[in-house]
Amino acid sequence: MTTLSVVIPALNEEAGIRNIVDRVLAVQPALRDAGIEHLELIVVDDGSTDRTAEIAAAQPGVRLLRHPANRGYGAALKTGFNAAQGEWIGFLDADGTYPPEYFPQLCRTAAEEQADIVIGSRMAGAESQMPAVRRLGNRIFAGLVSLISAQSITDSASGMRIFRKSLLERLYPLPDGLNLTPVMSTRALHEQLKMVETPIPYSERV
Repeated sequence: MTTLSVVIPALNEEAGIRNIVDRVLAVQPALRDAGIEHLELIVVDDGSTDRTAEIAAAQPGVRLLRHPANRGYGAALKTGFNAAQGEWIGFLDADGTYPPEYFPQLCRTAAEEQADIVIGSRMAGAESQMPAVRRLGNRIFAGLVSLISAQSITDSASGMRIFRKSLLERLYPLPDGLNLTPVMSTRALHEQLKMVETPIPYSERV
């Protein structure tokens, strides 16, 4: 049985956590069509002071992990990675900016391309509501990453991707902060892992 474990790091996201959880769980039929037989959904509450953990815990199909105090975006993701039971791990933010409906496409791309990591690229042509300054910064950083590698990457900082869990040891060490995603991308390039992209839309946060 092939399992995709989706990790959602959450800090004070009571306004949006239920919606994103429902949207992730709703893609299970499409995931089966893409060859993923089981979905594990892990929410890591990173020391929230609102009702984020309470709301997540009340949703059937959610496995809730909690940090008693805020440790950082990267730390929350790594807690989820270490607990994940799937052969594949995916992640996205709790604020609704990334579309979980694209996880089946990421999984199909992984199978078709025999990839180790598939990044949902906000810069590869799909509709994006990313602010212009952030878009420019991401393009510059991705260009630098591409210059030092043999792979062309448009969105090395994307917070929506899937990867093989068996590669975690080669991707570590990863930071505890918001820079986990670009560091993961550069680690993957250093380890000569096959990293590909598929376009995704990007929305305003909830």
